[in-house]
Amino acid sequence: MELAQLEAFIQVAHHRSFSRAAEALFLTQPSVTARIQSLERELGERLFERTGRSVTLTDAGRAFMPHAQRALTAVQEGTDAIEAVRHGEVGTIRIGASTSIATYVLPRILKKFREVRPRVHIHLATGQTEDIIDSLLAGEFHVAVTRLAQHPEIQSLHLYNDDLALVVPADHPFAQKGKVSIAEAARQPFLFFERGSSYHSLVYSMFLRAGVVPESVMELDDMETTKHMVEAGLGVAILPVVSFERERERGTLARVEIREMEQPAQREVGVHILRNRILAPPIHEFLRILTQEFGIENTLLAAPARP
Repeated sequence: MELAQLEAFIQVAHHRSFSRAAEALFLTQPSVTARIQSLERELGERLFERTGRSVTLTDAGRAFMPHAQRALTAVQEGTDAIEAVRHGEVGTIRIGASTSIATYVLPRILKKFREVRPRVHIHLATGQTEDIIDSLLAGEFHVAVTRLAQHPEIQSLHLYNDDLALVVPADHPFAQKGKVSIAEAARQPFLFFERGSSYHSLVYSMFLRAGVVPESVMELDDMETTKHMVEAGLGVAILPVVSFERERERGTLARVEIREMEQPAQREVGVHILRNRILAPPIHEFLRILTQEFGIENTLLAAPARP
């Protein structure tokens, strides 16, 4: 089995097209097809279903995918190590993060990282916590910064508590009151994150514990979109405080405290790495800067580093 076959397999799966995979690899389509056919012969299973112009993974293809990704990641890590020896502080750091963390927290962290590691390439991908953790386990990321999660193969460290608050338009009656009961909040038209997200589960459970059911008028999958909908008067929402600080300063949104909460409206945010994984110096540097930003002792540095 050759790396070229694995690259072709991953690109075809990603683009769902042999022709687009060929363009991404700067190859002809027959070359990509030949690599996939050769790989399928070696494995003794079809990896793709070809239906017209669409290409989808078979069950065997889906089972093989995480292993192919790990193999290419391992080769890339080996290449990074050689480049670091040959040219100094170079390489790649792959970070997975929840969308809100990547948008509102990581920019200042990555700015500091770039100041000390200007030649290190940063790959940042966003998504829901469950998906990011799965990708970390599959070897696609070096580091994940998400809602705090636990897994036997992952070493985790709590960074901070992400405070949530009720946000309303600046001219909303609640903005003048500054504090409302949870029952009052539930009677407002509510904008929720899509079902399945950690925010949706956390916020909805807050109301259920208080014995009230909020009126959900809209579900969204993006925090910036949610803020614009609130500004437009389409409803209210509970969002991370860090996500609407700029709008509060501009006077377009207002924060409202909810009384009678059984527990603080917040979620725990942490950083995660694979357990017993040898870390390159740039990854250690990122972890140092990240934990220093929140005044946390970096116990993750107990993991061995590459010289």
